[in-house]
Amino acid sequence: MNILKRMKLKTSLTTLLNKQKLIEMKNKLQNTLITLLICCSSLTAQNNQISLNSGYTNQSFFSMQNGEILNVPNDDWDLAFSTDAFSATIRINDGKGVELYTYHLGDTSSWNNINNSTPNILINPMYNSDTDWDYGAFDTNQTGGFDYGWGVYNLQTHHIIGDSLFLIKSINGNWKKLWLEKKASGEYQFKYANLDGTNEISQNVLATNYDNKRFVYFSLDNNVIMDREPISSDWDITFTKYITSVQGMPYPVTGVLSNVGIEVAQADNISTPLNYTDYITHSFEQPINTLGYDWKTYQGSYVVNQNRCYFVKDYQQNIWRLVFTEFDGTSTGNIKFNTELVSATLFDDIDNGKLMSIYPNPVLHNENITLVYDMQNENSIVTIYNLIGSEVYSSRLYEKGLNTHNIPSNKLKRGTYIISVNSNGKTFNERLIIN
Repeated sequence: MNILKRMKLKTSLTTLLNKQKLIEMKNKLQNTLITLLICCSSLTAQNNQISLNSGYTNQSFFSMQNGEILNVPNDDWDLAFSTDAFSATIRINDGKGVELYTYHLGDTSSWNNINNSTPNILINPMYNSDTDWDYGAFDTNQTGGFDYGWGVYNLQTHHIIGDSLFLIKSINGNWKKLWLEKKASGEYQFKYANLDGTNEISQNVLATNYDNKRFVYFSLDNNVIMDREPISSDWDITFTKYITSVQGMPYPVTGVLSNVGIEVAQADNISTPLNYTDYITHSFEQPINTLGYDWKTYQGSYVVNQNRCYFVKDYQQNIWRLVFTEFDGTSTGNIKFNTELVSATLFDDIDNGKLMSIYPNPVLHNENITLVYDMQNENSIVTIYNLIGSEVYSSRLYEKGLNTHNIPSNKLKRGTYIISVNSNGKTFNERLIIN
């Protein structure tokens, strides 16, 4: 073998060994951090309370990592349009009393035949699925293929053309007739009117303007498009009213539905659910009602199942244990529950010399915040900003490599912050919540 070939072989072997070493370093570093975080997992145990208010008037969106993201009124909308470009799903606010029926005595040519007496002959109310966000009340009549329930897909125009009329009772109890005329290029076009034909309104909802949300909403009585959801990737579960089957009958319940892609496992007959961590022996499911409503029963007052816990796998593949502890009922709408991180995966980019995580997050006031980091550069800087951009904390990270840095949260007020680490001209940001 000549010298040139030996040099090329040596270079190739060195490159291969360096790649292997890099992989080993990456795995070792990640395992070290995971071990560190799991050993300190008691720090992530959080007692949470959300409120749907008296009469369950509100809806709460919750992140396992960051706590309650948004709490909004839930009795001011009627229709929810999917923002997915490949979906024609339309849901109704059935959990809060909106009713939907197909006009079964004719097609769209019968618009003028509907009158104030028509509700007396309606049959077969329609409801949203409580297992799949992509199956709304308007999908009930779909027959498969290109039939979406309220309309049919046109192969030439690529539009969905409405072929049915509906009668809908709004959140305020007002009857309307409704024609979903079409969906074209992400825009829903529809018209609705009073049953006697008065106050006819044509409306367009350009769902693609809200494509970072699951749904965009509409109020029939107020003729208003409503942007009322958080960004779809920001929440894991939502506390709300919805329709489900109870003893074979559709019934409105107060419970918890999970976001698309969030997986949940249920563990029953657990003597100490607040200490139980054996999630591996339970099956993770994707139906959105796996958390559901039946973690409580009514026995003169509401009683929470003391021998059940759930495991929630979030978008980062972290696994959280969730245990419901109290449910006040309609008087306050308060729900109390405990969450704890039982298995963590971390964001890592060792090829760029960076690995960081905030722990715990959310953090209780007066509890230490631990920044776990790996920086190739000495004298990195950690800075915390409030939401108006003011600096509220800053410190140097003098050590490079794998280290931790403690930040006392008692120096900060309760609220939401941005924690920023600047290293060698690169900035890494994470959201921090102090409860």
